[in-house]
Amino acid sequence: MLLLSVVAMAGGAQAQTDSAPAAPARATHWTLGLLGGLDRNYHQIDMSYMKDMKYDKFTDGFTYGISATYNPWKWIGLRLDMVLIGKNYHMDHVTVLSSTSQIITQTTTENLYFNAPLMLDLSFGRRVRVHVNGGGYVGYWLSSHRSGTSYSLTYYTLGGDKSANEFDEDVPFNETRDNRLDAGFTWGGGLSVNVWKGLNLSAEVRWYYGVLDIQNDYMRHLNPRYNTTIAYQGGITWSL
Repeated sequence: MLLLSVVAMAGGAQAQTDSAPAAPARATHWTLGLLGGLDRNYHQIDMSYMKDMKYDKFTDGFTYGISATYNPWKWIGLRLDMVLIGKNYHMDHVTVLSSTSQIITQTTTENLYFNAPLMLDLSFGRRVRVHVNGGGYVGYWLSSHRSGTSYSLTYYTLGGDKSANEFDEDVPFNETRDNRLDAGFTWGGGLSVNVWKGLNLSAEVRWYYGVLDIQNDYMRHLNPRYNTTIAYQGGITWSL
């Protein structure tokens, strides 16, 4: 009788275990990827007292790097990118020597930065997923290069006489003048498509809003200069 009672109790406990609802599974996994594309940089500076200078609204560049996302749930993740990004600008400078002579300098400056944005990524959908993300970034100014043309224009005739000098050179950093640290906010959005098992293709637009002046406070009446960059990038990712 005792043996029958023990068997009956074990059977009842097993039935209760089988009938209990299972805990919802969490989609804990990593997604690693490569990304790259084009960017457009807006060099922000107050031009109120610089009538002899003109900066282009946007200057093109490139961006590329790697990405890692940790997803504790399917619809939310923590994403870290490590990218190289060009924050370039173009400037025209006119120096008036006299009423009939001036020097015009057209310069494109290519600045290469390392940026590491850390973002909260929200995504919705199944095979095609919509992503919206935002956060902050830190970075470092790696190198600077400038190229262009400088020419003297003398108005002997209506067309003028123009002699040009071209330049193409690296720009050494000046620790007194240049602030090489970079930081700001970033946000963006895009789509990802699952093409095969854990393989995905993605496309997104990302906005980097810099909050640090690229110059140190080394002189009086200095106009702050900031970079705002829009990146149009695609990528390939693997879900582990």
